[in-house]
Amino acid sequence: MKIFLKSHFILLLAVMTQGVFTWSYFWFIGFHAWGHVIYSIFIQLLFILGYLTYCWIEDYKLYHWIQSSDDTTRLIPSFGTSYFSKRLHERIIKEKEKADRKIVESEAEIKERVTFMNQWVHQMKTPISVIHLMIQDQDDPLFQDMRKELFKLEEGLKTVLYSSRLSMFGKDYHIESFPIAPFLKELIKENKRLFFQFNVYPHLKETEERSILSDKKWLKFAIEQILSNAVKYSTKKANRVDLKVEEVDHRVLLTITDYGVGIPEQDVRRVCDPYFTGVNGRKYHESTGMGLYLAKEILGKLDHKMTITSEVNKGTTVCIDLSK
Repeated sequence: MKIFLKSHFILLLAVMTQGVFTWSYFWFIGFHAWGHVIYSIFIQLLFILGYLTYCWIEDYKLYHWIQSSDDTTRLIPSFGTSYFSKRLHERIIKEKEKADRKIVESEAEIKERVTFMNQWVHQMKTPISVIHLMIQDQDDPLFQDMRKELFKLEEGLKTVLYSSRLSMFGKDYHIESFPIAPFLKELIKENKRLFFQFNVYPHLKETEERSILSDKKWLKFAIEQILSNAVKYSTKKANRVDLKVEEVDHRVLLTITDYGVGIPEQDVRRVCDPYFTGVNGRKYHESTGMGLYLAKEILGKLDHKMTITSEVNKGTTVCIDLSK
């Protein structure tokens, strides 16, 4: 009703102005038979109210749809029987069909790009593996440097792969129940080259067995990004990173604590922004600013909350609520 009255405000104002003009006109010409004046104004109001009532009945569905906040469906209902409502409904249907076609085309294009990216990443893994085999028995410092660069390349390819898949997350995840301790031990084992390279080693505090509901593949990548940051920014300052799983108020929490350089206070709120490198990223290591962003995005899609606390020169703690 509010929208209806606002849309017809000018009409109501015009009718009132006309009524005042009619009354003034008869007053100035000396016609004081007020019964006739009031009667004519009353008939005029009666007609305009009848017209507005007709408009309201005809376009009720339109005004109801405009005011509705229900966005659970993209169905466009019939707006009414008036000419304006019918033409508006036809135009919206046409625009919706255009938008739907563009959405389908965009999804197909994204899927094609993700497929291409996946294939490209897997193709790049083959020469990297070959290079690893070629230098595995070489202890010369030159080959040690090559291993470090190969590790960076592998990490970059993995980041590209998962960032491209993120847009298709809804079609690429599987929630299951699994024990968290063996999962973390396997994750640590698979990333042993990271720990050896930076001479920073993980310490998983033994806790009683607990199971969580999540997607192993995506959760593993998210934790790897957090661990990678913890290890890199602990180099030459500390040689350990602590991982602890505990139950607090019926919530399963995974805490990853490093004792490295810490994050400046002004950067803590922004470290999860895409491409944000901050003071540490520019000062200590080459950083893409995508690791923590991807970790937070993935954990959010898995309904796992991530919080970060840090103090300069004392270290950083990342807490992941694995409850669901």
